[in-house]
Amino acid sequence: MNLTVTGRNFEITDAIKNFIKKRIGKTGDRLYDNANIHFSFYVDKNRHTAEATVKQKGLTTRAKDETRNLYLTVDSVLGKVEKQLSKHKSRTQNVLTNKI
Repeated sequence: MNLTVTGRNFEITDAIKNFIKKRIGKTGDRLYDNANIHFSFYVDKNRHTAEATVKQKGLTTRAKDETRNLYLTVDSVLGKVEKQLSKHKSRTQNVLTNKI
């Protein structure tokens, strides 16, 4: 898994990177080993915006959210990504079971 974290008007600290890695570890069963994950953070006064893009084996998943707390924003974005990945996984399983 390749993780890239960028920030605009904001410096990315090791604490933020470690939090993202820990949080992504919980969704590891839905990710392939060669998945590319890119996080972008934007800060405007009290508004923290996070975007996540996950690219893996022909599937690109994107999510975006903004809140006043950076860590809540990361949790929300990763929750959206998890939901999309589980939805895709269930769809592919349904297609495979219908073909058999």
